[in-house]
Amino acid sequence: MGRPASRARRRLTSLIVAGCAAASACGSARSAAADGAAPDVAAATAAWDQAVDDIASERARLAAAWRAATTPAERATVRDRASRYLSTAVVDRLLPPWLGMPWGLGRNSTATRPHQAGRTISCSYFVGAVLQGAGFALRDRFRLGQAAALVIQRSLVGGAGKIHRFLSIPPTELAAHLAALDDGLYVIGLDVHVGLVVVRGAEVRFVHASYTADQVVSDEALISAEAIARSQSRGYFVSPVVTATGAGDDWLIERWLEGDAVGP
Repeated sequence: MGRPASRARRRLTSLIVAGCAAASACGSARSAAADGAAPDVAAATAAWDQAVDDIASERARLAAAWRAATTPAERATVRDRASRYLSTAVVDRLLPPWLGMPWGLGRNSTATRPHQAGRTISCSYFVGAVLQGAGFALRDRFRLGQAAALVIQRSLVGGAGKIHRFLSIPPTELAAHLAALDDGLYVIGLDVHVGLVVVRGAEVRFVHASYTADQVVSDEALISAEAIARSQSRGYFVSPVVTATGAGDDWLIERWLEGDAVGP
């Protein structure tokens, strides 16, 4: 079932502290302490709010540069700047505040902010909430939250976008394939689940509203994630959201720059 719970909690703690420090919002915040303490909700929500505001401001600056660009080369430069910025901002600042939030299904599983009172978060609504926080204009967040993973992915890559399909391979082999892709953030569709994959060099991590183990939003090594192993017989679908060099996300990053609606 993956890494021991105490090690996972240490990972969650370090990530939320990093996210809060980046937002200058919470100093001693904790997501889920190694001793099993509950997430520091105030710190997490403050970090999230600051990150959302900062991303919105940077999107406005980059959108202005995009509108001012007059040649394909100038537009490519803006796209690449946007990809590099957003791939780091989402991973380092938007994901950590969610860690430790309870997973759930049904009418109360539609949170739009981490640790929202009276709410849980389902796997697909988690993906949608992160995209919305990152400044993507969702066509219909409820439709996205209720859609199958492949439907979500097709709506985020455009007509010619690449969705990688991996059939019946073990998690270690899947991780090796993903590590060979561009660093960045990806959506992964499983048999009955959807989540986000973070690729940074040889490290491949799975961040998702987990229905396994502690049933909370978790960040874990992809090779040891139970939900990944459960999907091996059915395979995996992986599509880019934002990548460090913009190699596979031009269509979606242009939608972000232009404020166009995305999603099913």
